[in-house]
Amino acid sequence: MIGWLLRTADDASRDIRHAARLLRRDVLFTLTAAISVAIGIGANTTIFTIAQALLFRPPAGVADPGRVVDIGVARQQQCCGTTSYPNYVDLRSRATTLEGIYASTLFPQELTLTTANGGAERAVAALVTINYFSMLGAVPSTGRLFDPRDSEAPDASPIVVLSHRYWSRRFGQDPAIVGRTLSLNGQPFTVAGVASEGFQGTGVRTSDMWVPLTMTASLDKQPAILTSRASGWLLLGGRLKRGVSIAQAGAEFDAIGRALEREYPDENAGVGWRISRLSPVPGNSGPIAAFLLLLTSIVGVILAIACANVAGVLLARASVRRREIAVRMAIGAGRTRLVRQLLAETLLLFALGGATGLVAARAMTSALAALLPILPFPIDVSLALDARAVVFTMALALVAALGSGLAPALQASRADVLSALKDDAQANGRLRLRHAFVAAQVALSIVLVIVAGLFARALREAGSTARGFDPRGVEAAAIALPAGRTPASAVAFVHEATDRLRGLPRVQDAAAAAMLPGGFEGVGLGGVEVPGVPAPSGKPVFDADWNIVEPGYFRTMRVAFVEGRDFTERDRTGARPVIIVGEAVARRFWPGQSAIGRQVLQREMRPHAPPVRALTIVGVVRDPGYGTLVDGTTGMFMYVPMQQQFLGRAVVVVRSRDGRTVADDVRGVLGAMNPAAAMPDVQDAERYTSVGLVAQRVAGAVAGSLGVVGVLLAAIGIYGVTAYAVTRRTREIGIRIALGAERGDVMRMVLRHGLSLAAIGSAAGLALAAAVSRLLTAFLFGVSPLDPVAFAGAAALFAAVGLIACYGPARRATRIDPLEALRVE
Repeated sequence: MIGWLLRTADDASRDIRHAARLLRRDVLFTLTAAISVAIGIGANTTIFTIAQALLFRPPAGVADPGRVVDIGVARQQQCCGTTSYPNYVDLRSRATTLEGIYASTLFPQELTLTTANGGAERAVAALVTINYFSMLGAVPSTGRLFDPRDSEAPDASPIVVLSHRYWSRRFGQDPAIVGRTLSLNGQPFTVAGVASEGFQGTGVRTSDMWVPLTMTASLDKQPAILTSRASGWLLLGGRLKRGVSIAQAGAEFDAIGRALEREYPDENAGVGWRISRLSPVPGNSGPIAAFLLLLTSIVGVILAIACANVAGVLLARASVRRREIAVRMAIGAGRTRLVRQLLAETLLLFALGGATGLVAARAMTSALAALLPILPFPIDVSLALDARAVVFTMALALVAALGSGLAPALQASRADVLSALKDDAQANGRLRLRHAFVAAQVALSIVLVIVAGLFARALREAGSTARGFDPRGVEAAAIALPAGRTPASAVAFVHEATDRLRGLPRVQDAAAAAMLPGGFEGVGLGGVEVPGVPAPSGKPVFDADWNIVEPGYFRTMRVAFVEGRDFTERDRTGARPVIIVGEAVARRFWPGQSAIGRQVLQREMRPHAPPVRALTIVGVVRDPGYGTLVDGTTGMFMYVPMQQQFLGRAVVVVRSRDGRTVADDVRGVLGAMNPAAAMPDVQDAERYTSVGLVAQRVAGAVAGSLGVVGVLLAAIGIYGVTAYAVTRRTREIGIRIALGAERGDVMRMVLRHGLSLAAIGSAAGLALAAAVSRLLTAFLFGVSPLDPVAFAGAAALFAAVGLIACYGPARRATRIDPLEALRVE
């Protein structure tokens, strides 16, 4: 056994050395093949790294993460929607299959940290329950974390835990920070401790610090939110007891959910509960997994194209080496030995491509990250190439090498020794196989081009009509309101800020809103009751997506009015309560009629609550449109004036006259109005509101860039096959010319040969793309999956590519000298 192993190792070593010498002799082939392989493998490694970070990598600093689960309201039969604080308390007290349940806010909150010298800076805080750290098994780096000694009573625990990153960046890892007092939004908080390095909770959202959830009133939140059972603002999680499965816990929560529905029908009617495995993006794992599957398919196609290209070139090299292989077989080399030697060349080539692909993956990861939009909360997704990524790349390179090299090696080892030594007769089987590889390259490349074209068309459609607003040239900044203000004074402050901004020379328009469009709407103003129309699923009211806006908001965001008017200064406190609705609301409740003058009832979602107010519709506007990754909206968009309803937060939106940034002007105005606040962060509204288009933008960019590579590889394949055909038919072409064939006839003959491969591949690719594109319907914003522009454009492109690739060999064929071609060697 040991002797066999030693002989095998020695043979493998000789094969690799021989393969290395052969690859060094043909540097152009080696570099071309290795680069194409590197692109394919690097793209696949990049998507694997992203998928691992978003779906599979366990969160740092969480003990035994396999028993931690996400809990939430069922949303389209999937976990996990947000819920209220009273529901959290009831679930925590009734669940027996979990060791405990914790809660955290959906989005981190931006706070103003007052420094020792009286300055101010921004800090991002996550609001969590007292048991948050203990349920996750987190440990402190210094000091302590929240524990049962801290009270859960409202405003009773003014303490804070710092993240390790923020502690390092802001306080230089000074251990004396523990016990010191920080001023957050003007309120004193004592630093209890610092979390361990790398810990950021269970998701991709990051924060500088953690504050007890029950301190919401001190941080300018609505204090009533802790008692409102209808306010869905919390994400829940828990830890399974040992031996308990997710299915068992899910069954218990289903029963608890039915009990809560009986006890609180107004708030919990039709609400189901789901438990799922821990995810960095709870509630969005399904769409993100589907999106990553799409990207995996795209990069898989480019790797298949690269493998087909390498296989075709290996077949060509085998033809050139046919005499060499025949000689080796004649002197006793077995077929197995030859196949092993040929595979060694392929394995070494793919090892080089895989190593280069790892380097390329770093650049590709950075390029994809640059395509991500601004989110309304900070995130941190580690995209480092770890050991798993390296193992994945090595395994992928091995599989790809075997897939690319086995068929050429087997084909080459079947050489007819006598014919090869006698006259180097052509191997028709090998030629047909190479033709098949080239046609496959063309087919797969045209699929990539069509997919890229469909996404480009979808983005153009979304940018022109589907979004219903125009964020280009608009910038946004959250307004830090003065401490101790009343709702009326806060509204006056916002109004003054927008007035000052409108007066700037470079500003065309300015307004304010509680939220920007982008798929994150959901200001907590309750539900809507439409007189005479029963609510669905036994609910007392319709769910709605609310926004609170100032007059001029729709003009600034270029939201078109379908009918009616905008809010005005007359729509103030004490005046008739008014509302502007989206066009889907008008079509749903008053089809074929005008919605102007109709009334809807705004209602708090608490037991037996009377309507808060009757709202008269004064305008109907176009609805915003989003992509599929983040759009959790109901489609019922409602807008109320800021002077009549205000929830303590506002974002100013500013449109410049020339499209250039006015960020410094915005900071100057807001900083002068509230010097005690941190300098506002001014964001590009187009990037912010494009978060729903991230799938289309990334997929389109990946398909487009890799499609270019695929087109080049396909062109090289067509050129190579055509040039080889001219070479092997040189004598035949010479005879044709000697017998009187016109040069144009020769050119047409050669072009017909090359273009037939392009036509066969294009036809197969168009059919495949027609089947694949139907799976992309959800991403295409109304663009047909059989869009004639994308399909016709791709077909025309490959007709041109095929013609260009064939022209050089065809022109060379017309210049063949019959005397030279017929000369006997």
